[in-house]
Amino acid sequence: MVLRTVVGAVAGLLAGSGFLLTLYTSSEYCNGGSGRAGCGAVFPLTFGLIFSVWMVLAAALVYAGFRVTREKRWWWAAGIGSALWFVLFVGVIYVRFFRMHGMYRDDVDRFLVSAYLITACVGYAVGALCTGRRRTS
Repeated sequence: MVLRTVVGAVAGLLAGSGFLLTLYTSSEYCNGGSGRAGCGAVFPLTFGLIFSVWMVLAAALVYAGFRVTREKRWWWAAGIGSALWFVLFVGVIYVRFFRMHGMYRDDVDRFLVSAYLITACVGYAVGALCTGRRRTS
């Protein structure tokens, strides 16, 4: 049970940090206008695609971790983890846009970094904790 939770948390940590690194590298040069990567009207479209790609990679990490630990029902863990990550992620976006108006930009950035990593870890850890049983053979 603890091993499944660790597998989920590590998969969430890797997926969340990869998601953050992808966001930072795609939006690093936003001063040049809307033609740059990660800027302008195209960025919201690529944001969902980047998030989806890291969800699939997190599912692959959960699969690999469950294979190593000889657990089954990894698809349930990956599905529940992805759904929880999405719900918690939407909650973070809600807090960011509707509750953080008077804060400094550095404080908001620190909040978003920690919240993105924590939501991914918690989502996949809970998903892995709730599913899977050790194989008997």
